Amino acid sequence: MTFRPTSQLLRHADDRIAWLTTVTPTGRPAPRPVWFVFDGEHFRVFSQPGTRKLEHIRRNPAVTLHFNSDADGSDVLVISATARLEGEERKPSTTPGYLDKYEQAYPAIGHDAGSFDASYSVGVRITPTRSWGF
Repeated sequence: MTFRPTSQLLRHADDRIAWLTTVTPTGRPAPRPVWFVFDGEHFRVFSQPGTRKLEHIRRNPAVTLHFNSDADGSDVLVISATARLEGEERKPSTTPGYLDKYEQAYPAIGHDAGSFDASYSVGVRITPTRSWGF
């Protein structure tokens, strides 16, 4: 079954933050905020090596991606997905749209494009399987 992006998802594609929820070895959900880009088929997220979220994905690739609601608590969107670690073959600076979306925020966290690529060196490809929202 092919996932088709909804108009709601396309609206949220410009959001700056999404919440990636992985599953711990004991089955507990573990949400964390992430920067992302959506290429029309996959979400791309980058991580520092050795993080718990990467350990969780290695053990269980089932994830969800949640987007913040609007101020009234509407426009809620949850994406069920499968995550795959891409390793270092993909870099934030060479991922279409990533620098356009986030490069101006790098100095606030002590990075430029080169140091961000070096620090957040593990790519994660998130493939949506279904979504729900209101």
